[in-house]
Amino acid sequence: MKIENQIEFYDNYWSERKLLNNLKLRRAVKILDYFIVVKRAIKTPRIIELGCGDGRFTSFIGEFGNADGIELSKKAVEEANQLYPHVNYFHGNVIDFPLQESIYDVVISQEVIEHIEEQQQYIDVCHKALKPGGYLILTTPNKRVLDHLEGGNWSNQPIEKVLDPRTLKALIKTKFEIIDYDSIIPNFGRLGYFKIVNNSFITGFFNKIGLRKTRENVLGKLGYGLHQCIFAQKK
Repeated sequence: MKIENQIEFYDNYWSERKLLNNLKLRRAVKILDYFIVVKRAIKTPRIIELGCGDGRFTSFIGEFGNADGIELSKKAVEEANQLYPHVNYFHGNVIDFPLQESIYDVVISQEVIEHIEEQQQYIDVCHKALKPGGYLILTTPNKRVLDHLEGGNWSNQPIEKVLDPRTLKALIKTKFEIIDYDSIIPNFGRLGYFKIVNNSFITGFFNKIGLRKTRENVLGKLGYGLHQCIFAQKK
């Protein structure tokens, strides 16, 4: 799809403010869990969020360091720069945006890579922007779950190239050392072998004996959560 058509789509998408749902909240909490580790290591990190949407999360994270954001929607960037003057928002396509090399301590990418055609190039951009030893915090939907979910992927954005755990990890490992892989928000898949994984009787049993969190943590590490979360460091 032409970049002009994508810009038009995201301009329309961000034309009005949207309240965030519980899924986005839980994803944000996971990102912040990883960011706490960064903050312990680096007092005033320089941060960039790629595909930052309307900029509200970048604005929040910018309270803990010096933050920039890049977004394809020109409309979203214009409004974000007015609302959150402590962050620098830039309009552009991440793949060919003239980012300086090795200037950021942290790259944040939430739910972006699945909407990129050139996914290896995207990882290369993340790597190039980071200082030696810099950190990547990335989230993306889990193809394994969506393939076993009635109705499949509900996103319906211009480009949808959702990754399974194996493919995602292999892609990240081309440029980064993975510190932590997790997947969050269980119990979504219902088709195929997910009928067993998310069986209500099994789930209820673990809840009854007080092992709900243990079950969810194990399934998350094995890649059965709705959203995949990567915390990695530049090689």
